[in-house]
Amino acid sequence: MTAPDDMTLVIPLRAKDGMALSDFYEYWLNAHVTTPARFPGISSIWLHVVSFGRQAWPRLAGVSHRPDPAEEFHGVPEATFPTMADLALFQASSRLQMEDGINFLGEMIAYCSPRPHSATIVDKLDAAPDGHDGLLRHLLFLRRRPDAEVGEVRAFVTDTLVPAWAQAPEVLKLRRHLFEPVEITLDHPGVVMSKPLDRQYQAAIEVVVADEDALARFVASPAWTGTADAVTAHCEAVHAARVERCITTKYRGAITPAGLRGVAVADVIRRVGAKSQLAPEVSALFQPVAPA
Repeated sequence: MTAPDDMTLVIPLRAKDGMALSDFYEYWLNAHVTTPARFPGISSIWLHVVSFGRQAWPRLAGVSHRPDPAEEFHGVPEATFPTMADLALFQASSRLQMEDGINFLGEMIAYCSPRPHSATIVDKLDAAPDGHDGLLRHLLFLRRRPDAEVGEVRAFVTDTLVPAWAQAPEVLKLRRHLFEPVEITLDHPGVVMSKPLDRQYQAAIEVVVADEDALARFVASPAWTGTADAVTAHCEAVHAARVERCITTKYRGAITPAGLRGVAVADVIRRVGAKSQLAPEVSALFQPVAPA
């Protein structure tokens, strides 16, 4: 059994003002993407390409389902660190990555979820997806109501909501995070990295089902109907970001083809079946050379 990570960062990214979203995704997934996985300390990285315009998650009366346009985000990396010393090592080694942020980011909010606040409750899928599974994925970002205490919301998510959803057979993956108040963990000069407390999220839940029919069955089940009123009572917002692609660039210390060479190159290698490009001897050409 793999030991849980001491720290997980869930990091909503908003494109730089005036930058076309197509350019944002090209730069993030094919230029910036090749740097984070190479730095020491970081164990796993998943990149979520998200859209609020195509969300399929059901709405609840009286609960905000989508951020204001000025607060919408366009991508969500998730990164794990086995120990706090690993996080410190990554922070100390990743100056070039941090300085790159200003080229494509307008805002980057790093939500910290220390152990044991991040947990995968259900996972019937490949733990290191390459963005081609075609499943219906959402990242749900929860903001508490002003009269709901943080501890109360955490207890509700951990002890009531997630266990109820985990019972639904339609759920293929269920992972939750409980966030600390935002502190600047990763320093990207020139990029907005904080929000007022009343605009921050307190939790996030990743929910994956097969398709919209499976989601409809889930919504008709007691897992949803039995918890919907309680969600409304605890949350003023459940901002459902549909995940267009979930791409792994590093998994348990091993860099994937997307992390080594960018998502576009990894996609074309997969599309044409170029297995020779995945040989260890080829991958080694793109790995950092250890100092003599």
